[in-house]
Amino acid sequence: MKGNCKNIKELTVDFSPYMSAGAFARICGINEGQMRHYVSGIRNPSQITTDKINEKIRIFAEEPANVQITGA
Repeated sequence: MKGNCKNIKELTVDFSPYMSAGAFARICGINEGQMRHYVSGIRNPSQITTDKINEKIRIFAEEPANVQITGA
């Protein structure tokens, strides 16, 4: 996985082995239909939406680091 992606489509392709575009939309708090438009290139997210996506990815990436299994 790359550190920087130039658009949503590139990002979802990089994440596709790990999660679907629908799951990615839910993580980012974006309507799945809107996310499909971004992935297909029909529409481009505004800078505000891009910032929101970047923030949600950062928050999501931190969550698994805090998980600990306590039972067998």
